[in-house]
Amino acid sequence: MPVAREKGIVYCNIETMWEFIKDMENWAPCMPGYVSFKELDEHVSIWALKGDLGILKKKLDFTVTVTERIKPERVEFLLEAKQEGIKGKGSYKAFAEGPEKTEVEFNLDMSGTGIPAKIINAMLAKTLPRDCKELKENLIQQLEREGQSIRK
Repeated sequence: MPVAREKGIVYCNIETMWEFIKDMENWAPCMPGYVSFKELDEHVSIWALKGDLGILKKKLDFTVTVTERIKPERVEFLLEAKQEGIKGKGSYKAFAEGPEKTEVEFNLDMSGTGIPAKIINAMLAKTLPRDCKELKENLIQQLEREGQSIRK
């Protein structure tokens, strides 16, 4: 199962960050290849992403199911792109390091299923670390903007 883990520092209060993070619609646009977001209920949403697998670019519809929200430090979720045979899980974790400094950690574990699993896993092994890093960077920028707008 291809795995990607990223850590970073956000210069923002952990509680302020939670107000943004608790709603998946806020961070879906930070995902590389973001196309659209549709909330089905408070736990389930559909994220349309344009996958960039080198020479192959394809729109993927991921069902994202939040399995746990623990204020203000953790969100865990499952991901599935049924048509493409991709399943996985992910998490966001935050640790307050001071009143305006928070360490964040992002984890994505995904794998192919069915007959094309080996091919999918080989592609995910190349793209997942890149996409996880970009997600982290985009979220940190957005969270720091959120924190600044609240402080003004």
